[in-house]
Amino acid sequence: MQVALEMKHYEEWAKDKNPLIRIASLLVATSAEPFLGFLKKIKAGKRVEGCIDIPRKDQWLNFYRNHRKVYNGVMNTLRTLDDETEQLIDFYEAMITGAHTLRQITIKEWNEMISELSPNEKHAIEDQITSEFKEMEENIIKDIIDNKKIENSNTRTERKIQQIFQSPAMIFFLRVWVPCFLLYGEYPTYLLRKARHGDNDALEKLLRLDKSIINDPKIIEIFHREAVSKKRAKIDLITKALQKTPKGKIDSKKIKYLLAGLLSSISIALGEKLTAIEIRRLFDAIAHDTTGEAIDADLIISPETFEKAIQRARTFWPAIPQADKK
Repeated sequence: MQVALEMKHYEEWAKDKNPLIRIASLLVATSAEPFLGFLKKIKAGKRVEGCIDIPRKDQWLNFYRNHRKVYNGVMNTLRTLDDETEQLIDFYEAMITGAHTLRQITIKEWNEMISELSPNEKHAIEDQITSEFKEMEENIIKDIIDNKKIENSNTRTERKIQQIFQSPAMIFFLRVWVPCFLLYGEYPTYLLRKARHGDNDALEKLLRLDKSIINDPKIIEIFHREAVSKKRAKIDLITKALQKTPKGKIDSKKIKYLLAGLLSSISIALGEKLTAIEIRRLFDAIAHDTTGEAIDADLIISPETFEKAIQRARTFWPAIPQADKK
């Protein structure tokens, strides 16, 4: 069956959704395949950055503590990929800044500001916002379609990979931050904090994912203390974890359940909760547009089963920050 070179089924699904929901849904629902391939490499213990040297030990461990350095490194690297990605990052950061500013303004002050605008000014602002969202959505769709064309995909992918792994922060983000978030549903910083306080499960998870964490001063101290006291259980846990890869079954269905739960959480945070049926239809629409199949074969399950899977997946992801309620 021929693959569509447009996203008409997605467009039909998204026609009544607000712009933020549309973009979040498109990005999340089309991420299953790349996430699956990426996680399989991590789980197999492969170096996703290839032959590129990883950062120095002190710099690497500092990424666990310095969120801002990881964030800035990732954002700056993504900006270098292409004009569309740079536009997306700039727009995202503008939204974050705007949201922070709005939290400092009371409802009364906001209403007063809006009331001072003329109808033409209000329409102009609405049109500008709608236009920017539409342009961003079109760029994402174009990228999805281009990557389905073999003649473009290989060179584009190779070039982007080379650019991505020039940044130490991005290497850490892809090797530790993303798989920790997807496999364990927790940020690496939180796991490290629990491991330092004696949580064996957290320690094993981290060591299986990132062997370098054994160099953390407090983890070294734990190893030293247990070795001296000859407590074999902890020593055996550490030595075995250093020899193994991350636990957990990874398949396309599990990834889509997790992404469905993430999308559900995002929609709740945005104040427009997507139902399980709507999310299921979204995945079917993406499958129809990208593979030519009318439904997503991974989600041939009952509506009740999918609803429960989404509920479980929502608890799997860390809480999404929301605006403070007055």
